[in-house]
Amino acid sequence: MTYSADNVLQIAMQMERLGQILYESLAHRSDNEQITALAAKLVEEEKKHLWTFQRMYYSLSIDRCGPKMTEEQLTTAAGKFYKLILPSIGEVRRIALSEDTSRVLAMAMQMESDSIAFYLTMTASPGDASVIRNIVEEEKKHLAALRKLIY
Repeated sequence: MTYSADNVLQIAMQMERLGQILYESLAHRSDNEQITALAAKLVEEEKKHLWTFQRMYYSLSIDRCGPKMTEEQLTTAAGKFYKLILPSIGEVRRIALSEDTSRVLAMAMQMESDSIAFYLTMTASPGDASVIRNIVEEEKKHLAALRKLIY
């Protein structure tokens, strides 16, 4: 499927919402204060990312905007993301119970790396490839920020 700039951004915003939900779940499932604090920080990062993508979406010129994706289309696209990128509920539970913040960071970095790979497989409409490049650059910044938390 070929995606328009606005479709790619709608998918990106949905992906950030899913990431936010995952980290919120991790924060609520863990009794470890460090994991809870890290997960809360990751929730805030996902919110910032969502805001960035929303800003990109609303700044598109009218000629680059098509119809809003239907709930079914968005669910299908997000479903691919869910299967390819988000860890299973069981994995989140294991990480929450592990009391190991390095596992949380490793999971977050893997998700960012997988997100980048996902976007790079998308085919954009002519003239819209720059949107995918911009999203990939934002994801790379997020990955770099996560790496800084390790060191």
